[in-house]
Amino acid sequence: MVERRKILNFSESSPQFCKVYVPDLSSHRLGIPRDFVKHFTGDLRYKSTITTPEKRSWHVELKEVDEHLYFQEGWQQFVHDNSLVFGDFLIFYYGGNAQFYTKIYGKNGCRKKGSLNDAQGANGDESAQKELCLTFSSAIQERTRKEASKFVSEFPFFEVVMRPSYINTGLMNVPSSFHRYMKDRHGATLVVSDRSWPVKLIKTRVKFCHGWSTFCRENTLKVDDVCVFELIEKNDVVLKVSIFRCPD
Repeated sequence: MVERRKILNFSESSPQFCKVYVPDLSSHRLGIPRDFVKHFTGDLRYKSTITTPEKRSWHVELKEVDEHLYFQEGWQQFVHDNSLVFGDFLIFYYGGNAQFYTKIYGKNGCRKKGSLNDAQGANGDESAQKELCLTFSSAIQERTRKEASKFVSEFPFFEVVMRPSYINTGLMNVPSSFHRYMKDRHGATLVVSDRSWPVKLIKTRVKFCHGWSTFCRENTLKVDDVCVFELIEKNDVVLKVSIFRCPD
């Protein structure tokens, strides 16, 4: 049964899990991750409600099978009404009392409009008519940058997100906030673990030049990786490099 209802107080900080829709595994029921069940904290009810951004809701029963919890009775209707296809990506937010809020993304990374909403006309909220395009790669990039932002050190340091130009041209800009350590220098040494690489500096704009391409290649740097450069020796300009890799 489909209802229109007020969206409850869900947020990005609500407990959440994600699933990729695979018809052979998910068309009749959908498993809830074991590690997620702890969020029910005693308020598990076997009749749940799943609500979409279009304010449409489905009553779906939760069923426990062999110590696994599933969306079951009513799930097939949810699949049908939302035209789920192989590779769709669903994010479920939990608001307590067996109330779930979900966003559905297609394989192109864009949020899907509810097909019922399309079939019944343009009476939904204006916001429900807008295509919210959120690529998975953007989410991964953001996660990598958050990890790098947690870096702390007793030494001066700066971080750089690898751009295509840094990988392909053999040049990398040093942030202006760090120029005072390098403006009168001809070169620096980059250190990763127990290996080191000499690099030349273009003094006028403070850029890594000769040697930088070799460093990128031998450390298999890719676009969107984040490098943190830590000045462990000021006199000889020795920079320890910590690499936060962005998954493919």
